[in-house]
Amino acid sequence: MSVSSGKGGSSGSSSIGGISFARNGGRRCKCGRPTIVYTSTTGRNPNRAFFGCSNFKEKKSYCGFFRWVDDVCNERMELEEGRINKVELDVAEMEFKLKYVDMKLNK
Repeated sequence: MSVSSGKGGSSGSSSIGGISFARNGGRRCKCGRPTIVYTSTTGRNPNRAFFGCSNFKEKKSYCGFFRWVDDVCNERMELEEGRINKVELDVAEMEFKLKYVDMKLNK
C-alpha cells in the first residue's frame, strides 16, 4: 500500500475497539507508540485516511497496526449513541418516579 504521512497522535487514556484514545484524541498502536494518520494512495482506497504504527514507514520493525479512520469514527459514534440512549432512558425513568411522588404528595 502506498501512503503519505499525516499528523501524529499522543498519549492514550481509554480504549474502544482495541484502539486507545488520548484525552486530546490521539491513538496508540499495539506496541504502545502514538499512531500516525496516513493517507492511502491506492486505487482501491484513494485518499482514505488510516491510523498506522509510527514505525510503519521506518526500516524498524513495527506491530502492523492498521485501522481506517472512518471505521474508528463510526465505532465511537455508535458508542456515544448508546450512551445518549441510556441517559434518555434514565431521564424518562426519573420523570416517571417524580410524577409518581408528586401524585402521592398531592392526594
